[in-house]
Amino acid sequence: MRKRSNNSEKVPQVLRALWYEGFFKSWQSQESVATYLTDRGQNFRPNTLRVALTRADHLISRKQNGVMEYVQTKPAISKAVDKIENELFDDGLVKKFGKDFEVEMKDLQHNFGASGNCTAFLLRKILEKLIFITFARHGLQANLGDSGTPSKLIGLEAMINTAAREKVKGIPFLTSRTAQEIRGIKFLGDTSAHNPLTNVDIKTIIPQMPFIITAYKELASHL
Repeated sequence: MRKRSNNSEKVPQVLRALWYEGFFKSWQSQESVATYLTDRGQNFRPNTLRVALTRADHLISRKQNGVMEYVQTKPAISKAVDKIENELFDDGLVKKFGKDFEVEMKDLQHNFGASGNCTAFLLRKILEKLIFITFARHGLQANLGDSGTPSKLIGLEAMINTAAREKVKGIPFLTSRTAQEIRGIKFLGDTSAHNPLTNVDIKTIIPQMPFIITAYKELASHL
């Protein structure tokens, strides 16, 4: 007979490990979770397991034929992505963005790690909007106008180049290196919005994130 574990602190970690493994991609009952864990030599008291399933922030529940079932709220993300989320949604940065970016940041937080297409589009949108608003705060929005059609803005690549050239008190809106590195997120954002045959995987976005966060911080310093 296998020994039953009573360590309630361990159960959330075990459930999170199952999430990383993709176990919760489909609906699972407490019984199916317990059976799976038993087969792996891990046994927990029913009430301890029930409480952990109920409290897991990466799971949602439903009652099906009188039985509670659980499924992941979004695909599992790695520790590296967790770290990126913490930096991207840092309270200081979000506060600097203010109400102008409230909707975009909420949408991004909802989709980050869950949808590559939505994430790429929102990262691009925030970047473009951030460049415009920082320029407007310093009375330089005219520099972003299209010479051929003054009522229209120049494209994002041109906006990035302009942000690298323009300075306020000797400090550029974007450093030249940052401007060079964030072109990748522009490409992914364009792909998600304009290429109907291609999807953007979150894995392709992750390497771009240190640069896009740096760009956000550099621009936010001018707000």
